[in-house]
Amino acid sequence: MPVKALAFDIDGTLYPNWRMKFHSIPFLCSHMNLVMNFSQVRKDIRKVEKVDHFRELQANLLSQKTGLDVAKAQDVLERIIYKKWERIFKRVRPYSGLNTALVTLRERGYKLGILSDFPVGNKLNYFRVDGHWDVTMSSEETGYLKPSPKPFLALAERLGCAPEEVLYVGNSIEYDIAGASAAGMKTIYINWKKQDLPSADLSITSYKNFIEKIEFLLADGE
Repeated sequence: MPVKALAFDIDGTLYPNWRMKFHSIPFLCSHMNLVMNFSQVRKDIRKVEKVDHFRELQANLLSQKTGLDVAKAQDVLERIIYKKWERIFKRVRPYSGLNTALVTLRERGYKLGILSDFPVGNKLNYFRVDGHWDVTMSSEETGYLKPSPKPFLALAERLGCAPEEVLYVGNSIEYDIAGASAAGMKTIYINWKKQDLPSADLSITSYKNFIEKIEFLLADGE
C-alpha cells in the first residue's frame, strides 16, 4: 500500500537531542528533582491501560512522589514543565535540511502530521516549520502515551489514512518505532548514534537528501 502521509515525532526527531540538552543545562540545574520525578511519573503512566483524565492522573502521581498537594503539583507541571521548559526551544535549531524536505513532501502531495508525547505548543513556530502540517497532536489527548499503538491509530484517523499508508519518523526505538510499527505504520528511525538497529524500515542520520533516501518506502505498494 503506497504512502499517503508522513508523520513525525518532535523531540530528538526534528532537532538533535544534544542541542536541547545543552540549552537545558540551567533549567535542569534549577529543577533537577522535579524533572527526575516527572520522568518517573511518565514511565508509570505508560504502564496504565487507559487514562481518562491524563493531567489529573499525572498531577496525582507527582503529588505522591514529591509530597506536594495535588493542586500545587498541577500548578508546577503547568508553569515549569509545560511552559518554562518549552521556552528553551526558542534557542534550539532544527536539523539542517528538515524544512527543505517538508516543502518537497508538500509539493508532492503528501499529508504531514506531528505526534509527540508532549503538547506541541509553540515548538513548530520556534523551529520555523509551523506552516506545513495537516495534523498536530499530542498522545496525551488520547489518554495513552507511546509506545501504545492507540495514539498512532488516532493520528492515522485524523490524517484520513489507513495506518499502512502512514510513514512515521521518530528517534526512539522503544517508543516511536515500536508504537508506530504496532499500529501498522512504516517507520524511519533518526539514528543519531549510528547504531545497527534493524527494527525500523529505514535508519537515517540526518535530513540531507531525505527524499532520495526514503523514495523506496514512498513507492512501496504502488
